[in-house]
Amino acid sequence: MAEFNWQDNSKEMCEELIEGSPKPFRAMTRKKMMEGIEKKAGEGGTVTEDIVIEVVKEITPKPFVAMALKKVETLITKK
Repeated sequence: MAEFNWQDNSKEMCEELIEGSPKPFRAMTRKKMMEGIEKKAGEGGTVTEDIVIEVVKEITPKPFVAMALKKVETLITKK
């Protein structure tokens, strides 16, 4: 797995989403999250909170997107 430069709370957001997914799906969620992040940030690239949110919207089944985003909205860095 690629190493990334995580900005602000992006890593915490990613981990929160993975841990919040049903246990049987966590490995698949982690794999899809990392693949999506690598595709957007590049291998070893900088991961922003916006990238994490974009990936969540792309990989999460439609009925669960709002719930997933609500799970991380408290972690979004206030600027």
